Amino acid sequence: MKKKLLAFTFSLLCSFGFAQEKIDSIMLKVADDVTSKCNSKTILCILDFNSPSKDLSEYIQTELTSQVTENGMKVVTRSNMNKVDTELNYQLSGFISDETALSICKRLGANAIVFGQIKELDNKYNLQVRLLDVETASYILFKTYVFSRSSKSEQLLGRAANYYKTSIGICAEVNKNSISYVAPAAGIYFDYSFFRKISLGGKLIASYDAFEKENTVYSLEPLAALRVYLVSPGGEPSTGFYIEGTGGADIIFSNENVYTVFDAGGGFGFRKEFDSFYIEPMVRFGYPYIFAVGFGTGLRF
Repeated sequence: MKKKLLAFTFSLLCSFGFAQEKIDSIMLKVADDVTSKCNSKTILCILDFNSPSKDLSEYIQTELTSQVTENGMKVVTRSNMNKVDTELNYQLSGFISDETALSICKRLGANAIVFGQIKELDNKYNLQVRLLDVETASYILFKTYVFSRSSKSEQLLGRAANYYKTSIGICAEVNKNSISYVAPAAGIYFDYSFFRKISLGGKLIASYDAFEKENTVYSLEPLAALRVYLVSPGGEPSTGFYIEGTGGADIIFSNENVYTVFDAGGGFGFRKEFDSFYIEPMVRFGYPYIFAVGFGTGLRF
């Protein structure tokens, strides 16, 4: 039973952790796709990508230029491109047409040109990339890539200063608090992120030894929790893989007696965000319980 619960939780963590791709990994794919469509003699011109932010547009252009150059491509210099852009009165706010792209490309002596646009849809970003052959005036590559929100993308869009710092939620778990028995449990918890990767909060977890036949045993755990987020696949603050330390008391109600013991432990989990909503599978271990596997959900604000 223990191995099955841990295996199930681990599979959830992996599926959440690798479900999203960030902007940098997408740029590597774009560079590889562009390089594979060209030969070693191709002179490539890379224009600014139309996007909601000038910083994001310039970042994509710079990263793509760097990556394809590392792949052995020849790329027209930025200074020459700026001169042509000025002559043609090219505006960053408007999406460049195929005709304008070809005109720029011919003036620079390039064989192919890369341009495109970025749109925000369904809490993700669609990056449309066009690779146009000058001689045939036809597309060599026309593809849309999708990347998730991240701290880098939000910073490039001027939004990085705003992120969810407070969360409150409920959880359900199965904990093994003795060698012989397991107990279903439920609780409420909250946390506040003082920094982008560190949060402090509290939990209140109640459990019942449902399989204990000789005694009636309930327990109540008021706990303080310190959480550190190690890796955020989406790049958003206070999300992703985390480790957690807890400390407090375990108030045990056994028949008509009440016992209070020190409660301490650690744990790990993964918080997956959906705007202001989140879910998180979690595992914890310590004293007096041995280990627990649970699932939480709640709101961020």
